[in-house]
Amino acid sequence: MSKINLLVLAAAACSLLTSCFKDEPLNAECDIEMAYLHADNPLEIFVKPTDSIATTNETSRTIIFSVRKGTNITALAPQFQLTEGATISPANGSVHDFSKGAVSYTVTSENGAWQKTYNVRFDEKTSAATQFSFENLLMEPDRERYYIWTDKTEDGTDMLNWASGNSGFAIVGGNASPYEYPTAPYENGYEGKGVKLTTRSTGEGGAIFKMPIAAGNLFTGSFDANKATKRPLEATHFGDGPYCVVNKKPLVLTGYYQYTPGKTITDKAGKEVPGIDQGDIYAVLFRNSKTDGTPFYLDGSNVKTSEQIVALALVGPLDKTEGGWHKFSKNFEYIANFDPQVLAEGGYSMTVVFTSSVGGAEFVGAVGSELLIDEVKVIMEE
Repeated sequence: MSKINLLVLAAAACSLLTSCFKDEPLNAECDIEMAYLHADNPLEIFVKPTDSIATTNETSRTIIFSVRKGTNITALAPQFQLTEGATISPANGSVHDFSKGAVSYTVTSENGAWQKTYNVRFDEKTSAATQFSFENLLMEPDRERYYIWTDKTEDGTDMLNWASGNSGFAIVGGNASPYEYPTAPYENGYEGKGVKLTTRSTGEGGAIFKMPIAAGNLFTGSFDANKATKRPLEATHFGDGPYCVVNKKPLVLTGYYQYTPGKTITDKAGKEVPGIDQGDIYAVLFRNSKTDGTPFYLDGSNVKTSEQIVALALVGPLDKTEGGWHKFSKNFEYIANFDPQVLAEGGYSMTVVFTSSVGGAEFVGAVGSELLIDEVKVIMEE
């Protein structure tokens, strides 16, 4: 590829990173950076005060507030922190009836050239899903480039509780089909559909950012593609969102998998590293608020090491398997005190994580490494 084409590719990648191209003197970004609801008595509406700050699923452009069961949501006025100079319609802080479903808000950039539409929901508090068959999936809304997985509540609401790095790969993925993305459906699962996680090359576009590979990953939480090339470890928000909060004590992580390592491990500079690639499966239980009451989630820098962690179920690292599907079962090991009062107040969240390359967060792995997963379950204390 010529130097000119490489420069064009770099420019395109940067523009996708910020979602809105920045070649105008006025700000061209159009994001909702934070959504919140003011309440004089927040505990009348929310289980805990931090629930007044919503979770934004940027991939599906959905903002979810989690409220107490029975809360009157017919006249609520959420407020939004926008990127500099952006405007929003309906008006910021205007009153709406959310009992009939999500309300759509359109954000327009300061230069008027770009828009994003977000759907804002108020969902009644419910616990995290504990059985994952991976049968429920949908296409990402912008350009239908890749799949998003979701579990459903009892009334059929999409939890939007699963995330992957697919939106980051989309920056440099070119014309990859949905099944060529790092995280894709697998038609021949243990039962029905499963998920296929594959470590992919990011090509010359990824090399520009010193991110030569993209490990297939899937986790409960959210992914911020705007940080994917700037601060990649911060892009993975493990356990972020109302549908990661648990109401029972996790005991065992079980499921089925197959793993095949790729041929050659490389590092972030693209240089060969000795050894054989490994995949990873694990779950982490953690306190979702800091001591000062601010919300907390794990990210790529601390997902197994944070002081907020209460318990871990570490299945991996995974070596090559043969002979079809293998069952895994791993107890949660509690490394900190488990407080029933914190549980009752919605103070514990859980993330379940799968990746095709154990070093993928540091862009170390073998292209072609493949992890298949299906029929995963977290056994909870009764």
